[in-house]
Formats: sequence, C-alpha cells, structure tokens
Amino acid sequence: MDDLTFWESEIPATAATVEEIDHFDARGMQRVYGRGDHFGRHHSFNMDIWMARDGRLLMRCWSRCGDIDERSFEITGVDTGGKPEWRGTSPFEESWIPQAVRAVYDRWITEEF
Repeated sequence: MDDLTFWESEIPATAATVEEIDHFDARGMQRVYGRGDHFGRHHSFNMDIWMARDGRLLMRCWSRCGDIDERSFEITGVDTGGKPEWRGTSPFEESWIPQAVRAVYDRWITEEF
C-alpha cells in the first residue's frame, strides 16, 4: 500500500525507534515539529513532536474529529543536534524526521481512516 502522507525531504539515516506510550502532558515541553494532513472536508490528522526538558522526544497523533483516537509515542535514537532551529514564521523543518516516525504517523492515519 502507498503512503498516505507526502514528505518533501529525504529520509535521514538514523536507527530511530518509536514506541507507543500513555498520553502525556506537554506543559513545559518545547514543540519541535508539527504537521497536519487533510483528506476531504472532515478528515484531518495532526502530528506534534515535543522535546521534554530531559531531552526525550514525545509524539502525539491527534485529530479534532471525535471518531479518531489520539495516540502518543516516544521516539528514541534520534540525534536532536541535527534538528534545525524553528524560525517562528517559517514552517517546521521535516528533514530530521526519521522513517520510523513517518511510518508510524502514516499507519495511524490508515488505521483511523
């Protein structure tokens, strides 16, 4: 099956892993990546990646649609030093997002669609 999401950048070479976790509270964390994908009028899917104060990366997949279940993940094995700084007015840079994260996001959309 083809991926439902489109990524403009090449996949970085990392051995990242993604593990599902319980929902988390992002207060005090820094949002380091976010995106939204829309399919038709009423299907929107979103992903936010947060960096905790201790350096852990946590990902939340969510939608405003009540029929879609939110899921949370922890990402390990990513060198966050390669993450571009967010400039405030430009979109988040995706070039550091590993294949494992992209695959989990796409799988979540496929399961919820």
